[in-house]
Parts: sequence; C-alpha cells; structure tokens
Amino acid sequence: MNHFSARQSAARIFIAIGVAAAAATVASAGGAVHRIGSVTWHPDQYAGQVLDLVGYPLARRDGYVLFSDEAQGAVSAHDLPVAGANVDKMQLHRRYYIQGKFVGGGLKASNGNPYHLQLTALPKLAPR
Repeated sequence: MNHFSARQSAARIFIAIGVAAAAATVASAGGAVHRIGSVTWHPDQYAGQVLDLVGYPLARRDGYVLFSDEAQGAVSAHDLPVAGANVDKMQLHRRYYIQGKFVGGGLKASNGNPYHLQLTALPKLAPR
C-alpha cells in the first residue's frame, strides 16, 4: 500500500466513524415517545427536557389545552397543560403526537398542575 492509499483508507475510516456518530446523535435526540401520565406522575425526572409525547386534548382553556392519556373523561391534576402554536386549532378527543419543553411554572393551569409543555413543534394527528 502506498502513502496515498493509506491516507485514503484513514480518511474513509474517519468518515465512517463520523457518520456513525452523527446517526447515533440523531437517534438519541428523537428519544422515546412518552405517555402523558408517565411524565406527570414523575415530573422531576423530566423537568427542563424536550419530550415527545402522545395523548388526547380533553379540554380547551384560554391559551392552552389539557392533555390526557385517555380520549374521554374528567380532567385531573395529572393531565398536562400544553401551550404553544396551533393549540387553539387542535381537535378535542383526537390523538396527537406533540413535542415540547416540559417546564415548571409560567402557566397557572385550571387543573392545578404546576408543570406544562411548551410546544417546540406543531402538533400532529396520530393514528389510534
């Protein structure tokens, strides 16, 4: 192997390592899709993180909606207030994928939950 071929081989190895590292970063950034209750029952584990969630808007309030794991039922303190772009356009009782930053404070929710999700992406209808 000449000097030029060794450089090409080394470059290919570094490129392959870089591509693998970038793919791993993208996969971990996507993370798991959480259920509403798994987050609201253990809020300290998720505070300050950007989360992907799936759930149902149960009730509309001024500037936010209350999300649940269930499509129907009474609102409870473990339902998640969600604020951000297009919450006013969401259809109640339809399943959505949502992504946002899970934060404490900043929103006084009618259900008493001190946390809320501030959307970082537009909500998407999800299959049941």
